[in-house]
Amino acid sequence: MLNREYKLPLYIQLKEAIVEKIEQGHWLPGNAIPTESELQKLYDISRITVRQALGELVADGVLTRIQGKGTFVSETKLEPIRPGLSSFTKDMASKNNEIRAKVLWFGEEAASDRLKRVFGETGRELMLTVLERVRYVNGVPIGMHKAYLNTKLMPGAKLSGYDFTKDSLYEALLAEGIRLGEADETIEAGLADEQQASLLQIEPGAPVLLITRVTKLEDGRLFECTDMVYRGDKYKYAVKLT
Repeated sequence: MLNREYKLPLYIQLKEAIVEKIEQGHWLPGNAIPTESELQKLYDISRITVRQALGELVADGVLTRIQGKGTFVSETKLEPIRPGLSSFTKDMASKNNEIRAKVLWFGEEAASDRLKRVFGETGRELMLTVLERVRYVNGVPIGMHKAYLNTKLMPGAKLSGYDFTKDSLYEALLAEGIRLGEADETIEAGLADEQQASLLQIEPGAPVLLITRVTKLEDGRLFECTDMVYRGDKYKYAVKLT
């Protein structure tokens, strides 16, 4: 029960009680919690107090509401720690996750005007090797990657011999003698479009994390641009600062 004589507002006490239930393992990630009316009776409080507490826990990412189904304990988000350049496969596998990918497209195509600007090749034709995949962790679609590689900077590389449903692109490049150097990333919030929503199994307009990475070779030449889209409910970004 909540303490009405305590100075802490009842909705905050309810928030703390719910978090304690989760931390103690009474309510597990993915499990539904009691309904608003059940919480109201259980803690002898008003419906307004319950809604305020649940609303803040949803905003904090502790709980997730699914329309028509109820309120659930949020799944733990995948959180790669990035001290340096690494692949998605390496990031996720380091935490004992099962990793796989669905290849949507692999081949060569002419660069768009935007990509010509990225690679500093405006005014001339630029051919790119493109690998587009949906990335799965433990059977759940987490993100989409579309990597554009400057074809002329990888002569003799035989990427067609790799199985990119399971092979790391960066490890394949290294095996082909292509050594990557520094990379820059930009990160912003976005909303899933129809195609992204379908492939990531989320609703159109759901929050997503948009990341663009531009990578150089060790000699400083621009080699890769990768556009990434991650589910906002399954992924968060962490950086180690030293």
